[in-house]
Amino acid sequence: MEGTPGTIGLRRETKTYWERRVAITPKDVTVLINEGIRVLVQPSPTRCFSDIEFLKAGAEITEDLSEAQLIIGIKEVPIAELLPNRSYLFFSHTYKGQPYNMPLLDALLEKRIRLFDYELIKDVNPPHNRLVAFGVFAGNAGVIDFIQGLGKFLLMRNISTPFILQGFSYMYRNLADACQNIRNIGEIISKEGFLPSLSPMIFGVTGTGRCAEGAMQILTIFPHEILTPEELLKFEPTPESRFKIYIVQFPSDKIIERKEGGGYDREEFHENPELYQSTFIKYAEKLSVIVHCAFWSTKQPRLLTIEQARTLKGRLLGICDISCDFNGGIQICRKFTTPEDPFYLYCPTDDRIYRLNQEHAQTSILYHSMDFLPSELPRDASEHFSHKILGYVRELAWDNANKPFEEMSLHPEIKHAMETCHGDLTPSFQYIKELRKKTVIPVDTHDHVYEMGQIISKNEDLLADLENTKYRQGLIPESENAIYQLSEIIEDNNNIIQG
Repeated sequence: MEGTPGTIGLRRETKTYWERRVAITPKDVTVLINEGIRVLVQPSPTRCFSDIEFLKAGAEITEDLSEAQLIIGIKEVPIAELLPNRSYLFFSHTYKGQPYNMPLLDALLEKRIRLFDYELIKDVNPPHNRLVAFGVFAGNAGVIDFIQGLGKFLLMRNISTPFILQGFSYMYRNLADACQNIRNIGEIISKEGFLPSLSPMIFGVTGTGRCAEGAMQILTIFPHEILTPEELLKFEPTPESRFKIYIVQFPSDKIIERKEGGGYDREEFHENPELYQSTFIKYAEKLSVIVHCAFWSTKQPRLLTIEQARTLKGRLLGICDISCDFNGGIQICRKFTTPEDPFYLYCPTDDRIYRLNQEHAQTSILYHSMDFLPSELPRDASEHFSHKILGYVRELAWDNANKPFEEMSLHPEIKHAMETCHGDLTPSFQYIKELRKKTVIPVDTHDHVYEMGQIISKNEDLLADLENTKYRQGLIPESENAIYQLSEIIEDNNNIIQG
């Protein structure tokens, strides 16, 4: 391995301009430097902590990280920027054999890089929970953003609410500022209330994990009353109900039951989910907003299906889908959204999605499904993350990476997170080789990509329309024409490949 022991490098994030997080904060850089570790930081004009803050902490601002033994980031590192014979810490999205990142994995192996993946740092004891995660901030940002969208959505329905005063998470310097605005809105609600037609305003939060914790942290800032699932079924609003929101949290045992005989056994459910069914619909029909934070896998029953969504009879205003499982636990999750285009509309009657607009807002529900929410609260998320990984960084900064894997005396949780070493997959990840044999990796051609992008950008409803075709819905004429143009380009590319 190359690089200088005791020297680490902090790379700037380049995957998207929205990614402003950093793995180590200036405060923790000072801690490392005081312990004798040299810290190199690549300059970045977009990072949530400025270069000046890192300089004041004692770091060296430099483009060149070649002296670092350990290089740290958040998102995937571009292949061209990988330095050989180093240790790297980042989210690689490779351990499931994800086809789109297999070129990255190949480069890590070819360059004999030791990859430590944050997602794989887990408690060595059952149930092997992740030790490094951003889930709470996903819950925070998801609810903050949804409140903003809900205010706009209701205004499209000619209903004004204090929610219209809320900004997106990324518009605030930190979580505290965003929470203060939520608090201000809450004061207006407690004084002026909601219109009777919106009362009671009931938020249902599925799950009890980190995402749900973050969602609850925001919702409970509003004037509120907590209801149990059982109380929700019997709840009768009063004239005072419009001066607060109501919050109901749904752990798994309240919305999942055995198909035969009822009841819930956590271990049995995880081992044999096919024996269980969802009972969530009986609660969903009483909710104004669903904040979906529950874990879901393909073998588990869906909490809300397309057919069930049709029965909700207009009470449900929207879904804040923080879990973001495409066609998953909430089956009507049809696309992932972005900060530029954070919401779409879903019409249960015709099972179609639409861009957010006043016409379709009258008969649709609001949907939010952004899958990189923590990046919208970069300072808070970075401070939390930095604190979590500091011990591992301290250990890896001095570790002798030239030893055989079996002789590396790292803490078990960080050693298990080592996916590659000395040009090969480590023992726990040899299975990726078999996964790759079963996966067809598509040929990527770049001819006419710009032209295709122009066609798509000029047809704003095309992507939503394509999602609708998955559910046996027809295309509008404009989309049909765009598809024809794209097919002509694709045929040209196929001729190039075959020729």
